[in-house]
Amino acid sequence: MKDRKKADEGELDYGNWVSLKLIYVPGAAGLAILILTPLVPLLLVPSLVLIAISSYFAYARHLFSPRGKDISRQVRRMVLTNIGGQGKGRGLDIGCGNGALAIMLAKAYPEMMVVGMDYWGKDWGYSSSACERNASIEGVGDRVTFQRGDAASLPFEDDSFDVVVSNFTFHEVRGVRDKGSLVQEALRVLRPGGWFSIQDLFLLKSAYGDLDALLDKMKDWGAEDTRFIETRNSEIVPWSLKLPFMLGTMGIVAGRKRARSVLEE
Repeated sequence: MKDRKKADEGELDYGNWVSLKLIYVPGAAGLAILILTPLVPLLLVPSLVLIAISSYFAYARHLFSPRGKDISRQVRRMVLTNIGGQGKGRGLDIGCGNGALAIMLAKAYPEMMVVGMDYWGKDWGYSSSACERNASIEGVGDRVTFQRGDAASLPFEDDSFDVVVSNFTFHEVRGVRDKGSLVQEALRVLRPGGWFSIQDLFLLKSAYGDLDALLDKMKDWGAEDTRFIETRNSEIVPWSLKLPFMLGTMGIVAGRKRARSVLEE
């Protein structure tokens, strides 16, 4: 309750998946064009379209925020529901942003040491300092560390982690056309017998191609008990967020990595 109160008061900064630019830019452009409509009546339609776009993203931002429906937190929580095992050892969050999922993982498993990794580019406004501050506020600063890295080439040895998670990261990785290769890289650093749960836009064919083909490849990469959870159809996702460019193509691939004896056969 205390941590939740801090989040409501704005002490925790996990960011919002809807950038303010998506609200302000079309909104300002729409209003500017609207001013010209008395001179050019045909401009009314594009101005209203831009204002509608701005209004939609403002509403979506509200839904994702703690003061709205807190959809972001609920979506992250779905990632953790697919992790089995004892909840011990080391966990990795690939693309940790401002630390939200890494911190949630640490709080869910008090005996686990967690690493949050991100590239921390300028596009999203995330930072390692914000991660460390949030972990401290949430009371897990002694068990969560953060470091810079690239999801396409993780800075970790093979079989380094007992749990690997990621949420809405892989489709944003630039320079990698086949996003499925990022799943392969995530499995590389997972120890045999370890669990993985990765949520992304897996139904977006331009990013992942055929989903069944990806799931078959994952078997070759050492995954077993692999399943796809179509989280876009979860009851927590309102119809307004089920558009393809929002949460309409999201899902989770989850399972575990085959034990060493099986991998070596």
